Amino acid sequence: MPMIPALSRRALHSFTTPPMLRRSVLIISKFSVLRPRNITTSTPRKPPARKSLFPERLLVYHAGTGRTVFVGSLKITTIFICTFFCVFVGPTFFNAEDPAPMAASIVVLSGIVPMVFVMYISRPFVNFIHLRLPPFARNSREMMMRYSKNLPKDAEIDITTMNLLGKAQVARMKVTDLYPVRERFGMVNYARDTREINSKRKWWMPPAVRQFGVHSGRSRIMGGEVWDNIAAIISKNSKSKNVKKP
Repeated sequence: MPMIPALSRRALHSFTTPPMLRRSVLIISKFSVLRPRNITTSTPRKPPARKSLFPERLLVYHAGTGRTVFVGSLKITTIFICTFFCVFVGPTFFNAEDPAPMAASIVVLSGIVPMVFVMYISRPFVNFIHLRLPPFARNSREMMMRYSKNLPKDAEIDITTMNLLGKAQVARMKVTDLYPVRERFGMVNYARDTREINSKRKWWMPPAVRQFGVHSGRSRIMGGEVWDNIAAIISKNSKSKNVKKP
């Protein structure tokens, strides 16, 4: 009996697969070869934005850490002394077997008077002054100095003071709103008109800060040049022009 040669798998598949199906498979395989591959295109990266040399709020005056801590501690200390004398020491004289109203009044006043005096002279103490810079004045020192020497009418500064409890509070105003004065035993050398601002405040809000005391002879920030330029512009303002008549 003659031996039948073994058929390969491909030949066997060609015999078992119908001709139409084989033709469609060939066409699909040809198109799969011609199908374009996914090409990943890298988008060009944008150059990083140029970082400004100076911030929007430029620190131009600093009273000093030692002065700021001393004034804040002095305020809190006088509050505790006033509380101690008025709440604990004073009532003992009234409730004594031989009450002495005069002595009790003196004790209470010895606690109130120092607190009122410290609050009066330290209220206008300025901790920091920031100058708000426009975008074009933040890119170079030359442009910043030129801007500080020729401030426009709408140039603004932020003045940081302390409230009764020593907490920092910031007041924003225009440079043209300030004018030089000498008030509160020389502790105030700048002031502004706050009547319009206070008229728009709620009844429960504290009044806006009107007086400011800048007492450092020379600010260490950038050699004091920027603050000197601002102070020179403020010195040209007059109280008669800034204070509005009611």
